[in-house]
Amino acid sequence: MTERTQRGDRNRKTDAPKVQATAEWAPLEAVRMHLPGVETFVGILDPEPNLFLEQFSLVEAQREHHALADDFREALGDDDAVHYLHDDLASNGEMDALLSSRVQFDLSDLDPQNELSEQDKLWTRLHGLSPHTQLQAVASNAKVVRHRAEDNGDFEGTNPTRCDTSSVTLSQPLTNMYFQRDPHFVTRKGVVLCSMKQTTRQPEVDIARASWQALDGEYDVEIVADLSRVDTHDVSEYVPERDDIQSTDVTIEGGDFIPAGDFALLGTSAKISEGDTYPELGVTAEDTELVHRTTYAAGHKLLVEDAFGTDEVALVRAPFEAAQKRSEDSEVDMDIMHLDTWFNFADEDLVVAHQELVDNTVVDVYERTDGGDECPYELTRPDVNFGEYIREKGFEVVDAVELIDPDHEDADAALKAVTNFLTLGPRKILPVRFDESDDGVMVPFITELREEYDVEIVPDGEGRKIKNLRAGYGAIHCMTTPIRRV
Repeated sequence: MTERTQRGDRNRKTDAPKVQATAEWAPLEAVRMHLPGVETFVGILDPEPNLFLEQFSLVEAQREHHALADDFREALGDDDAVHYLHDDLASNGEMDALLSSRVQFDLSDLDPQNELSEQDKLWTRLHGLSPHTQLQAVASNAKVVRHRAEDNGDFEGTNPTRCDTSSVTLSQPLTNMYFQRDPHFVTRKGVVLCSMKQTTRQPEVDIARASWQALDGEYDVEIVADLSRVDTHDVSEYVPERDDIQSTDVTIEGGDFIPAGDFALLGTSAKISEGDTYPELGVTAEDTELVHRTTYAAGHKLLVEDAFGTDEVALVRAPFEAAQKRSEDSEVDMDIMHLDTWFNFADEDLVVAHQELVDNTVVDVYERTDGGDECPYELTRPDVNFGEYIREKGFEVVDAVELIDPDHEDADAALKAVTNFLTLGPRKILPVRFDESDDGVMVPFITELREEYDVEIVPDGEGRKIKNLRAGYGAIHCMTTPIRRV
């Protein structure tokens, strides 16, 4: 299902650079971010249902975000390398439709003869605001209600509306939208729009779709799959031997996708050993898989759609049971919710990962055959050990866990973020920094990569301290969407 928007077909430039990502270590040319705003504040007030780790300062998070964007500009040597979501949406008129669909003005309490004129004023002002302010209203699903003041005779010679009051409600705001990785991802062929598992995040995909429509023209944008419009996919119809795939639901998030040259990785649901139960997660003795964020069904649907553009695709089973054995953490499923929380590429021959997890899970290897009408890929190697697969591809695995002091007060937080760096080019990464002291928890990790593997650490050989941003349960890889990486 290849979709090119009408706007894109009108504005497409044959010489425009193509939106694509060929490999995670390929030089990054342009990246998109979203500066968190008032929509994020709601998640700070109530972290758990908004998928946040803990409360944090919005003001400090914004400062960290600006510093992170400056790091990218300097490292990439291009002031235009960073795209803000709000600027992209405003550049081609897509913001207007979002404002109409997600912002409301309720002036029903006013005198009917004034209601229409006041509505017009408010909409005119909204359209005149800065793009970031407009996007905050969109992301907040904002509703402005005007309350008419009682006329006690004091309005003579004044503007009565000056005495009115107003209230604003934010209905299920998109608090996680600064994690730009998840509602979409970019493959060798183009853009994949995702189908988010959590209800609170699902509307982000509509904004993601609009952002690519707005960018088309400046770039050659092709939406190669839109899984937000696909509900189910039965793997057994295409791969009868995979009769252990229970869920046909199509849910997928961008943190599970990593391009790797002539092959690609996609994290999918975990395998559950026969008879094992996890009552707290609703897993019974009859279950064979546990879905974190991306279902195996969604991964196979992308194979059918030919969305990857690579010779080979490995569907990586989340290492839930291995993670469960090594940790007493009651939310261990959150620690491995996406592939990028425990695995990442630093170069064409170098992986940074939680080695124990890599060596204790499996992949299903699909190879392009172009031999069938139903799917251009065939399952050629089921249940291959992930560690063996990566090493046979020529990658050395650096065990990040060994380089984190387990007794350090920041050890647990560091393990959740250590692989969630952004690779800017071959052996050039931007990781999280936790503190300024010489004995910081990330110092041994950064030193090892720099001195033993010749990896350049941005900025200043130390990484970026983002204490507040990462309290939203993600790090630098999560906060960025590569637009072009070739």
